[in-house]
Amino acid sequence: MTTLNTWLDQLDPKQSAGLLFEYMPNVLYFVKDRQGRIITGNQAFAERCSCPSPKELYGRRDDSLFPLYMVEKFRSDDATVFHTGEPLRDLIELFPTREGLPEWCVTHKVPLFNLQGEVVGLCGIVQSYERMHDHPQRPVFQVVEYIRAHYAERLSIPEIAERFGFSQRQLERRFVETFRASPREYITRLRILIACEHLRNSLLPISELALDCGFYDHSSFIRHFKRMLGVTPLAYRKKHSSQSAGTFE
Repeated sequence: MTTLNTWLDQLDPKQSAGLLFEYMPNVLYFVKDRQGRIITGNQAFAERCSCPSPKELYGRRDDSLFPLYMVEKFRSDDATVFHTGEPLRDLIELFPTREGLPEWCVTHKVPLFNLQGEVVGLCGIVQSYERMHDHPQRPVFQVVEYIRAHYAERLSIPEIAERFGFSQRQLERRFVETFRASPREYITRLRILIACEHLRNSLLPISELALDCGFYDHSSFIRHFKRMLGVTPLAYRKKHSSQSAGTFE
């Protein structure tokens, strides 16, 4: 009688079960080794990483593909899977769209073991949160949608909590569980992400852009921006701007 291991050993690794994900364009699939190197993924994942095909992913690390603030979260979650040997489910996190813009997604990560029972890697799937209307965290995203609509205004966390039927403590806890950030930290991150879009696509002076994105002043904007992305707004604009004319201030 054929054992499970014998049956698995006869499979051609080039024709793995992961190919099934090529028929699921709204699901991103990836595999990493214990050192954090990407081994493979489906075409949709490769395109989100600005790679023409999954072959281009082999051996790449997160820090060569994603912004620093995303990389830190990905690595932290990977380390948890490697250390515990347990899956992580329903991770709410930002992941790039094909255009490189941040999008809220739901990620699941599962450890991969060798025959000795050691964790040697992980595999995972990523799905757009916006297409998952029945997700259990949906009430928090009603708050998020409100914050998105009013990000440029002075936002009061107690008032937002009351508006959506939370106590301030409940709202703080739900945000930490969902985003690993307090509501105030989330608002700051959102403002910076919106500022990134303006920096890429407009010539608005940085001092005006900071106020338009809800920051109190120019220096506060620069401080938060550099802490999150590792570069100043000016350096980010020079690298990513789609504008070909004008001066940057």
